[in-house]
Amino acid sequence: MYRTKHFRWKLMHLWGISAHLGLVAAVAIGYLGQLGNPARPERWGRATTAAGTSRCTAVMAAGLDGGDTLDVGTHTLLRACLILGSLGFVINVALLAALLAVEPIKITLTEGEQHWRKQVVTFFGCLLNLLLAGAGFCLAVHLGVKAADSKLLIAPLVWTYFQAPLAFAVAVCDAFKNYREGKDLLD
Repeated sequence: MYRTKHFRWKLMHLWGISAHLGLVAAVAIGYLGQLGNPARPERWGRATTAAGTSRCTAVMAAGLDGGDTLDVGTHTLLRACLILGSLGFVINVALLAALLAVEPIKITLTEGEQHWRKQVVTFFGCLLNLLLAGAGFCLAVHLGVKAADSKLLIAPLVWTYFQAPLAFAVAVCDAFKNYREGKDLLD
């Protein structure tokens, strides 16, 4: 069976892992930036303001005037980036470890059984990386819409634009490597 060292494959996985770590670091930068510029907490105790307008209208007007309002969307998007980055890091590290574990040739298994082990791990790895790429793309779209309002989301936005294509590229690279090894097995 034709075997190579697959340096580019390992490098692609390391780039994917570093993109997820970069996303977590960008969220940390966003949270640190938010600590330096805290928003004024809103008081929701009274239903109307002194002028007699509803509280919702006053909060919307304060947001339009550029006043400090409670922005739940920024916190939610930062948490989503943190979850996506952490989950992607854990999945890709575990995937790389599993793929490296099934890579060596075991004498007790036939070549078909060895390829089947790699194929099972690669299938789930490709599926999870495609899900991460889809989630990263959707998150990048939401961050792109919200980044105009908040400077804290610019760093996570940039890293999601790195993370989503790299997760997709890792899935394609794994599928191509598995296909090539299966084709070599048939030759």
